[in-house]
Amino acid sequence: SVDSAELIDGAVDDSHMASISGRKNMVINGAMQVAQRATSATGIDTDSSATELYRTVDRFIFGGNDSGVWTMTQDSDSPVGFGSSMKLDCTTAKSSLDAGSYLYVLNRIEAQDLQQLGYGTSSPQAITLSFWVKSPKTGTHYTELYHGDSSGSVKRKNSYAYTVSSANTWEKKSMTFAGDTGVNAIVNDTGYGLMLIWYLAAGSNLQGGTNTNDNWQNTEANRTPGQVNCADSTSNNFYLTGIQLEVGSVATDFEHRSYGEELALCQRYYQAVEGAGAFEFDGLYASGGGNGLGINFPLPVEMRASPTLTHSWNDTNNIASQSITASSKGLFVGGTTSGGGRTAMNKTGSGYVRLNAEL
Repeated sequence: SVDSAELIDGAVDDSHMASISGRKNMVINGAMQVAQRATSATGIDTDSSATELYRTVDRFIFGGNDSGVWTMTQDSDSPVGFGSSMKLDCTTAKSSLDAGSYLYVLNRIEAQDLQQLGYGTSSPQAITLSFWVKSPKTGTHYTELYHGDSSGSVKRKNSYAYTVSSANTWEKKSMTFAGDTGVNAIVNDTGYGLMLIWYLAAGSNLQGGTNTNDNWQNTEANRTPGQVNCADSTSNNFYLTGIQLEVGSVATDFEHRSYGEELALCQRYYQAVEGAGAFEFDGLYASGGGNGLGINFPLPVEMRASPTLTHSWNDTNNIASQSITASSKGLFVGGTTSGGGRTAMNKTGSGYVRLNAEL
């Protein structure tokens, strides 16, 4: 523990203070622990059309345009102190990029959780991003802070070049971004305020200008000058984990959260019930059909907004009709009976209920 004498004597540095002052990491699932949708997604074809989707590890989008075909997985290859990572495996290469090519990982952060940054004021907070990366390429790579609530039709962004020194080797990187001033406040709402971007490849549309690290601007050509092409070979695998975004100019030790806590944070944006016996109810009703039935299921975590619902019923008994609706707080399942005795609605085998309120 830390006593008052240690505080007075200055024996506690910034990293120790951060560890005792409450939650500091603004990124959810930065250790890639949670993957509610799947642990693997194959055939991610950026050549046929531009694509951006949540696919495996929660809270992280992977996609691009004209940058090959990929597989995304939750992987066990990780640096010491971590158990999981995001792996991006190139299965069809794009050795020569088009002008409009791009390939990236995205993470969107809810705006109301960023009010402490003071963007749009005369004294916004600096924030520091740190992460572990294992790239197939040495040389220049980019991360970017994208201001979703900035004014104008072209949003402001702050690109930061970092150098990978050894290919296929875990390396820890960190960079500090100055806060955005002027009229560029982050709105206090449930939309996304900031987006983190990790580039794997970029065409000349994003590379034709010049970049100065830690500079808020809105010129597309200045976003990724010199970015290496991680899509140029089917031998290429790119990994990320240990992502942390915190207030201040110091990259402190990663804030490890329990799996249960991380899952609950992820469920604000996506929840899924899958497989045999995972979701069912039944009851006894009087003889004859046409009786109404219904039940409310409260969600374990209130969602960011009323979710998009997809579902598949696999098994019913004495059910003439059925319906399911969702709100941010729960599900209502209803129907009418077709006969007497036991009535039931079940999700068995490949059945599922999926609720999506992602940013």
